[in-house]
Amino acid sequence: MNSPEWITILIGCIACILNGAGQPLFAFLVTKMVDAFKYCSNSERRTHVLITCFIFLLFGVALLVVRFVQYATFAISGSKLTQRIRSKAFACLLRQEVAYFDRPENSSGAICTRLSSDALSIQEMSGTRLGAICQAIGLSLFGISHRIASSVAAAERFFDLFDRKPVINNTSTTGIELDEFRGEIKFDQAKFIYPTRPTSIILNKLQLNIRSGQRVALVGMLELNVSVECSLGNIFRTGTSGCGKTTFLDDIDIRQLNLQWVRSQFGLVSQEPILFDLTIAENITYGLENVSIEDIINAAKRANIHHFIDQLPQGYETRVGLKGSFLSGGEKQRIAIARVLIRRPKVLLLDEATSAMDSHNEQLVQEALEQAQTEDSSRTSLIIAHRLSTIRSCDLICVLDGGHIVESGTHTELIQRRGIYYNMLAQNNLQ
Repeated sequence: MNSPEWITILIGCIACILNGAGQPLFAFLVTKMVDAFKYCSNSERRTHVLITCFIFLLFGVALLVVRFVQYATFAISGSKLTQRIRSKAFACLLRQEVAYFDRPENSSGAICTRLSSDALSIQEMSGTRLGAICQAIGLSLFGISHRIASSVAAAERFFDLFDRKPVINNTSTTGIELDEFRGEIKFDQAKFIYPTRPTSIILNKLQLNIRSGQRVALVGMLELNVSVECSLGNIFRTGTSGCGKTTFLDDIDIRQLNLQWVRSQFGLVSQEPILFDLTIAENITYGLENVSIEDIINAAKRANIHHFIDQLPQGYETRVGLKGSFLSGGEKQRIAIARVLIRRPKVLLLDEATSAMDSHNEQLVQEALEQAQTEDSSRTSLIIAHRLSTIRSCDLICVLDGGHIVESGTHTELIQRRGIYYNMLAQNNLQ
């Protein structure tokens, strides 16, 4: 019976759906406002807030129009439906026989109620209730649309990650593996920059030849206070985030060598040792298989940590806690040194390991590092030095300034030149 007003009802349903979408859109605008205060800089915040407020104003006007259209269309269609029902019902009553009105349910009062209340109930169904249903549909659709869009965007980010080809394939099994690696390293115009800060050059065209068994220390200003992992550790990389031209191991371009083999030849001792919530023995042998307890004890002795471990109630089966939280800094460092020594690396990369220790632990760790560097005469050591007192015995000390080597020589030679290295020692009262 409402078919003559189908266009009016359709317009009302569309208005209800848009009205239902108002609440999710309002929440979205509030989120944008909060993000502007949280993430935007002071200069950008004012612009974002003004734009969002203007959108709020337009949104309010649009919502006012939509609600007016919603109530007006359903009121028009409902009133016409009620009028049509009452007219048709009254016409039907006039055609009934007299006996029809003698029944109690068809009394004059009942008929008046039927024409009044029942018609209004039908009007509510085709007006207010239909509008509420359409509004709920709009609220549901627009309420989950943001979640759906977020899920789709998250899926796209995962697919982008799945499709990305890394500069270095860590799982690659191709490349040369040297039968006898001497430990000679050559940096040919080596360059290191932070990928996120391309204008901040840490190493700039570094030219350095390191012979087998040589102990080389790099000292400098603030640019050397980056860790080995981030700078010289990037001999494992290529391109602007690592080496400039290339790096050579035993006169062979590192890019031609097998990546896993290259990494197996290097041992790293950093400022902050990484220990896992495992036993001491498991931390020392982490990544290795079928290691005997004799080899573990031997490595611990060379790292100057066996006596401490032997005094523990559970010995080498003692758990060290998350990140080695049950141990002191010196104890963690010596376990990390034992982990390096048990692998018998050909090249040691040493970030200053004693920079934040007391004198007792510093002496123990320094003795362990000296043992690690000197136990194999063919082992090459590359040291990043923050404490100049730890590098006096090095075969070669290179002073870097602006990413370049400005001075090089032994400790005695550099003292005699009275250059940058001499001034650094004087500032630290170490001369």
